[in-house]
Amino acid sequence: MNLINLKDKKFLIALPALAALFIALIPTLKYQWPLGWDIIYHIQYAQVYTNYGFTLTDPLLQFPVGKKIGYPPLFHFLIAVLGSGLGIDYFQISRFLQPILAMLVVLSVSYVGYKFYGPIAGCGAGFLMLSSYLVSRIILPLPENLALIFLPLAVYLYYKSLINSKIKFAFYSGLLFIAVVLTHQAATLCLFLVIVSVTIMELVVYRNLGVWKSITSFFIPLVSLLITIIIFIQIWAPEILQNIIQHGIFSVTGLSTSINNRPLGIFSYLGNLGILVLIFAIIGLINSLKNHQKKDLVILLWTISMLILSYAYLFGINVISYRVLIYILIPLSILGGSGFYFVYLKIKDKEILSSKKIQTCFLVLIIGLSLLNGFLTVASPKIAIFGVKNEINTVQIAPPSNSEVDLANWLNENGNKSRSFVISNQFTGTFLVTKTNIPLHFGFEYYSTNEKVPIQGKFVNNSPLTAFRDENIGYIIYDKRLIIIPPENYLSMRIIDSEFYPLYYFTQDIATNINEIKPDFSRVVYENQDFIVCEVDFK
Repeated sequence: MNLINLKDKKFLIALPALAALFIALIPTLKYQWPLGWDIIYHIQYAQVYTNYGFTLTDPLLQFPVGKKIGYPPLFHFLIAVLGSGLGIDYFQISRFLQPILAMLVVLSVSYVGYKFYGPIAGCGAGFLMLSSYLVSRIILPLPENLALIFLPLAVYLYYKSLINSKIKFAFYSGLLFIAVVLTHQAATLCLFLVIVSVTIMELVVYRNLGVWKSITSFFIPLVSLLITIIIFIQIWAPEILQNIIQHGIFSVTGLSTSINNRPLGIFSYLGNLGILVLIFAIIGLINSLKNHQKKDLVILLWTISMLILSYAYLFGINVISYRVLIYILIPLSILGGSGFYFVYLKIKDKEILSSKKIQTCFLVLIIGLSLLNGFLTVASPKIAIFGVKNEINTVQIAPPSNSEVDLANWLNENGNKSRSFVISNQFTGTFLVTKTNIPLHFGFEYYSTNEKVPIQGKFVNNSPLTAFRDENIGYIIYDKRLIIIPPENYLSMRIIDSEFYPLYYFTQDIATNINEIKPDFSRVVYENQDFIVCEVDFK
């Protein structure tokens, strides 16, 4: 390869994308389930759209009232269209989306790095991204990763509208903004903050009043879409519009960002973003401060705005710092790509280092280290194991265990799908709904015990048989893993908060004490290693 002419090789930006594809294929082929727990409820929402059409409520979760979906629908539509069109199980569709999404995210970042700083910088940006531990998040089949394909391109197009004074590029950026809005809330917020920050920079630093045309063009597609949606709702479903006016859009749609934050220390930032990324980003930063070009300021402002957002909890704004890291990694990788290119040029210009062998060694070394880090990250067994930690212990919630799969199979073969169930582990419950289409009733504490079993810290009346009939609850499922260790002297239930769902623990072994726990009008009909199913006798 002629390294002297590398800057003319635009195809270089495809190399990290192909590497991302092969890296993501490792866990995709190794594990039979898609990675992560989040994908389980996203698949559930995709199935709801398939079976019920577009709706704001999932009728099978939190039965009988239903649970607000609370997510933009584009990713779920994608799963539904691919799964239905190809006749493939939605879990397997999600699984094979993993390498495709990873490849496209890295390609998007590499392309934007190329448009800002050239093909070598774009190539470097992509490989530096793969060197980060956050590659473990890029390969997950999530709405966020679909949005991350559009986000860098939207920022670049908006920047292009500023340097070319052509508002059509801002309009195209606005179209991509719509795609992000329809995909993921956090990505929407991040893109909005970057665009607004760049606009303010243009007004304050460059005194460019023409930026108002760009920002107006950027928002025209979104405003037009909102007006169209409002007119459509007013004609076809005026009650939804009335509810939004009375209660607000978050109450009606379930859209929310109210999740407990987990602040990160400085070493967590370093460990997750990666040493290679940070080293070359610092080099790129120093060079950018010397050059002081608009493109450098855009990338710096992009990085800083995301870094500030990750600390927004200090100002009372509820964000999950770890989730923001991926939004920091994107501009940081582009900045690192510019540093990568700067070092390459320095090596090339130094007479003592200008031989092709030394240039080749530099490129091979950095790309090799990036690939090694990426492969080591995805090869770790930890990448497939997801759990929720609470004050008692850590409970594995993904991938589905053999016991969960066996339980789902039993319910499919023997369960009465006209009835609902309650379960002490609602993470498992969501998986069961997705695999069986049997409704999940919340409120396990009201429908799982008899008068002999108190609930610690709460006064809860046990529900009579008539309540089970009224709520159409046919099954009570106990997770035998949810017990207090060591066991306590008295049998009782304890409700333990965890991220997303509460978990219901018993203070003594469940299998041994099942007859003392379950309502008298129920009977054990199935048991495996981790679960006991009791059927309610409606007679």
